Amino acid sequence: MAVTRAIDLRTEIPGPRSREITDRKERVVADPLGLYLPIVVAEGSGATVTDVDGNSFVDFTGGVGCLNVGHAHPLVVAAVQEQSARFLHTDFTIVPYEVYVTLAERLIAAAPFRSPAKAAFFNAGTEAVENAIKFARAYTGRPGVIGFEGGFHGRTLLSLSLTSKTHPYKAGLGPFAPEVYRVPFPNDYRGPSADEALAALERALITQVAAETVAAIVIRSGSTS
Repeated sequence: MAVTRAIDLRTEIPGPRSREITDRKERVVADPLGLYLPIVVAEGSGATVTDVDGNSFVDFTGGVGCLNVGHAHPLVVAAVQEQSARFLHTDFTIVPYEVYVTLAERLIAAAPFRSPAKAAFFNAGTEAVENAIKFARAYTGRPGVIGFEGGFHGRTLLSLSLTSKTHPYKAGLGPFAPEVYRVPFPNDYRGPSADEALAALERALITQVAAETVAAIVIRSGSTS
């Protein structure tokens, strides 16, 4: 039986081609876009990626959680090719298209709640968080937003205000958006307990922000721990 190797190292890491490209990156790409790994991807398949030097690795990031079916899944590739042969972009609010409506219908049908709902789609998590807060503020007429310690919500201004880690995200980038309040998030391993976290939330509604002025409580979409 043939054995497939997911990890195949053919050069030193990083290889010469990756080093050459990252050196070019230093000259032309803005410094805040630092690199976590010094390898430059050339292609991916399923749960593996191959760099420009021919080295193959298991991909444990998955596009930071975006690639639930892995790289180059044939059904995804076929769907992208089919759509790109029709049109790539119109801006739904300018020239709408049916697949947007169909996706909203399917998402709402699969959502774990019963009340009537509507959906909107955005380019990234930070944009989705900011627009969710705008929706909540517009609907309630309230300004306050509560987030949790250890939460990561994005790097644009309002979502960065909610993000709960100074380095490398927030240091030197203030002032941040007002009316953002933070409370502990329960953690069975490190603490606090769920009861302690709920008690802290109740205290915050007395000591930090009045409950009747809170538009939304944002549960963390990622972790900075």
